[in-house]
Amino acid sequence: MQPIQIPNLPDGEVTSVIIDGRFFKKFQSVFKELQINIIPTLAHPGVYQAVAYHPDIMLHHIEDHIIVYAPKTPDQLLDSLRNRGFTLVKGYKELGEKYPETIAYNVARLGRFAIHNTKYTDPVLRELLVSRGVEFIHTNQGYSKCLTCIVDATSIITSDRDIHKKVLSAGLDSLLIEPDEAIRLEPFDMGFIGGATGLIGEKKLAVAGNLKFHKNFKQIIDFLSLKGVGVVMLNGEKLIDMGSIIPIEQKL
Repeated sequence: MQPIQIPNLPDGEVTSVIIDGRFFKKFQSVFKELQINIIPTLAHPGVYQAVAYHPDIMLHHIEDHIIVYAPKTPDQLLDSLRNRGFTLVKGYKELGEKYPETIAYNVARLGRFAIHNTKYTDPVLRELLVSRGVEFIHTNQGYSKCLTCIVDATSIITSDRDIHKKVLSAGLDSLLIEPDEAIRLEPFDMGFIGGATGLIGEKKLAVAGNLKFHKNFKQIIDFLSLKGVGVVMLNGEKLIDMGSIIPIEQKL
């Protein structure tokens, strides 16, 4: 196994992912069939319960073996990553209970771009990305990763109009879909497409649930087909926003 060089964009078969620890048992068997190891999160003590376990709230994969983490991220999670050979860099901003104190690390990395409300980006995370030539796309949406499904190095799916507009302006491609209660995030009315997805292969998108429940199912499938990306639906239920499926290791 080797760390994924470009975050969210494996170029081989994924062997390890980070997901919300509350859903470890729910998806354990299907990930085992896919020969993918799950690294489950634990609750971050600083944020509200709905997103407390979400990996995209407390962690950000910079590149290769480097991951930035929010202060007070549970030691057990950090140790499990260190034991796999990852170098962990502590961020500066403390997470808080309410928005925008929850969004400092929720940056959507898309190849050489990073999408976020740059007024709130953690400075350690920002410096590491900028020093690597990553260009920030500023958006008014702070929950950028939650709302961004990474399709490939130049394409996303989102229900956020500002993200959609800014990505297109940067010369990238975006499919704008409708917000839909088919994506669950209890106790709220709905969650977001980015939080329910993640690439588990160069051209293979995993979905936490069945896309057929989404009102834009056909448009999503058509867009993915256009990009040459296949879909692995992890079960037959409605989609679950679990703070992204974050791929971190792949086969050599």
